[in-house]
Amino acid sequence: MSQIEQHLLAAIRATPMATQQQLADQLGLSRESVAGHIMRLTRQGLILGKGYLLPDQDRIVVLGGANIDLTGRCHTTYRPGDSNPGSLAQSAGGVGRNIAENLAHLGHDVTLITLLGKDSNGDWLHQRIAAAGIRTDGLLRHPTLPTSTYLAMNDDQGQLIGALADMNIADALTPDFLAPMRSTLVAADAVVVEANVPEATLAWLATLPLKGTLYADAVSTAKAPRLRPLLSRLKVLKVNQSEASALLELATTEPEALSSQLLTTGVKTVALSLGKNGLMLSTAGEQHQQGTYPTQVASDTGAGDALIAGIIHADRAHWSLPHQASFGLGCAGLTLESDGANCPQLTEMTVNQWILNR
Repeated sequence: MSQIEQHLLAAIRATPMATQQQLADQLGLSRESVAGHIMRLTRQGLILGKGYLLPDQDRIVVLGGANIDLTGRCHTTYRPGDSNPGSLAQSAGGVGRNIAENLAHLGHDVTLITLLGKDSNGDWLHQRIAAAGIRTDGLLRHPTLPTSTYLAMNDDQGQLIGALADMNIADALTPDFLAPMRSTLVAADAVVVEANVPEATLAWLATLPLKGTLYADAVSTAKAPRLRPLLSRLKVLKVNQSEASALLELATTEPEALSSQLLTTGVKTVALSLGKNGLMLSTAGEQHQQGTYPTQVASDTGAGDALIAGIIHADRAHWSLPHQASFGLGCAGLTLESDGANCPQLTEMTVNQWILNR
């Protein structure tokens, strides 16, 4: 950064609503010169868009999907091919949005970058995102596509039977659409991305000079390979065994082999979900496996999103690998006992207390 740009940043901090001409007069420069410096500072992530917003400390940016969740639960044993008595509920969902809400509950300053439709569902979702304590300056609106909707049916034990996802709008989250958010991504202290984001957009993200730590969730076996361009830059990658196999193009599902291979790609910490068998966390010098906590499952929707949010929280606190695993599984367990995709009581204190009571 040049000395002129240092003076310009200082002037913006003092008077963030000043016009380019006012800044030029203050610094003895032409307006055109100020405009050029502001453009360069924005590209570097030192200024965040309109109003010359300066980056906050410890800002986490989540790039991913947000959708309306319609969840049904059977009152009795599920009967295929028949009408089943049950209950329906609408809530805010989406992997990226769920992760963002969990991080907000855990006390982080979170911005969600996602794409909503210009429809009533988009308006409702915008309100719910704001109510969850998530910054909304990254909520983009598509002029024609409807807001993403996810329909899930659970059995009487809360286990998923089947689901239908209308998420075509996710494919429109392209680099061109995200251009206004470039400086926000570059300046963030941490960026969390999930594999519902289009492949071309993840490849574009891999080219950005991100200043913060990068985390990723593989989401599904079909979409996990989209993360390949980012592997060498990831601090933490959360995958299950089938996602890891697809990502690596390996036939094996053996946990140690999968973790070892992912570490050779440059991933710093592999968070390998083992389903009912718990979690394996691996780094180049350490490995820790822990089983799940006993839970009274209300719904398994969102448990994986809570797991990665808990691991991110623990990683940013520089906790040990066993502590990270314990806390992540605690976040997942508490969410399993909640009716929705997010547990409103999810805080560091409540998670730790929940773990102590197991």
